[in-house]
Amino acid sequence: MYRRRGIMKLENRLRALEAQFHADLTILHLPDGSVREICSSADYIRDLFAGALSGAELTTAQTTDLELIRRALRFEEPGGAHMFELMGAILNSPV
Repeated sequence: MYRRRGIMKLENRLRALEAQFHADLTILHLPDGSVREICSSADYIRDLFAGALSGAELTTAQTTDLELIRRALRFEEPGGAHMFELMGAILNSPV
């Protein structure tokens, strides 16, 4: 009986952790007609955006993602979000 309750608690905790680290898929449409996908969590997007704005040192993956965002013509973000669109506009601004 106690073991079953322990297993249920563990399963509930795992589900909560999975929900917390859920990653969304954003589709980027590039000028050459190709489509690329970035799978990222809200934390990754926030850190990528902050790193791009502050000039912080970025990982190779982050640099690659920023270049894709800079080049993209259109974004399909989950839930109708516009974070990547905002990043693209800022990355391509004349300032």
